[in-house]
Amino acid sequence: MSTSPSISGGSGSFATLGQRIFSRVPSNLGCLIIAGDDFPEVVKDVFGAWGVSVVLKKRVGKTSTRGLLEYEDGTFGPKMFKYTSGPLKAVPTDLIGEQLLHAEAFHILATPQEILEQVPEILRLRQGGQGNHPLIVWEPFPSSCKPENLPIFHKACRLVDVFSPNHIELTALVWGKTMIKFDAEEVESCAGILFNNCFSPNQQGTLIIRAGEHGSLTVSSIMQNEWHPSYYASGSDRVKDPTGGGNTFLGGYMAGWHSTRSIVKSVMHGHVAASFAIEQVGLPVLSHDGERELWNGCSANERLSEYESRLLGELGGAVTDCNQTVRSDTKMP
Repeated sequence: MSTSPSISGGSGSFATLGQRIFSRVPSNLGCLIIAGDDFPEVVKDVFGAWGVSVVLKKRVGKTSTRGLLEYEDGTFGPKMFKYTSGPLKAVPTDLIGEQLLHAEAFHILATPQEILEQVPEILRLRQGGQGNHPLIVWEPFPSSCKPENLPIFHKACRLVDVFSPNHIELTALVWGKTMIKFDAEEVESCAGILFNNCFSPNQQGTLIIRAGEHGSLTVSSIMQNEWHPSYYASGSDRVKDPTGGGNTFLGGYMAGWHSTRSIVKSVMHGHVAASFAIEQVGLPVLSHDGERELWNGCSANERLSEYESRLLGELGGAVTDCNQTVRSDTKMP
């Protein structure tokens, strides 16, 4: 059995990666790191090399969040994860006095109770709740995805713009069972139940189910059960480790939304961003060819164009451009 110690990761790292891959002005992106006394500076240096604004908050007397990810075989498929220390979680007050407080989009990994507490607090801290309303993208904390928590999930979803569990978290939340074999119809059924119960008729909310190599399912008030394929097909030898692909997808989605305001095009950005995260263990390598940025030697924009062209071919030359109405008080950077 081989091991890879001290690999940078976590939902925040990968979500930041997804946004950074498509960012024209990296310093406009921010990453809040909650660190223990033993936090390795090399991790912060990675984000610094990306040009991302980093805010590091120390929890004195605590050890940094670490986890053990164990794969059951050499395919990087079945896996088990457990925290070996922490997790140390961010709270809205960590943003007081920081530019990040006034960010125009947030990715949050949280339980529904934390969403109910933190989103109103973030809005309150932002000019007393006045001003622009940020885009809130919520990724649920996996252990909170249980049927008995559905009522509180219903309340929490009304505070966010995008709610995105993966397909395993989805079936665990709605039906209390783990999906052993992937079933697209089962995913659609669960997603329909969840969307109809969690988002109010007047809410411009979007539910995105991330399903790894099976692609993603998007449900919104203007878009029912639309599947988009992952960039790499199942079994591709380019995929070395799928860890972080779903988090990176959400960061890419946020970048796409910033530039296009199109749900479909944002999802495309998400899949392309995720493709870079899964080509290696850990984070991809950023390099430059003149003014062109390359991730693992490839241009993200060129890969996005290729993915779009592929979809156009599969759909007979037409990709539905579903633009979601932006709230009048929303402004992206």
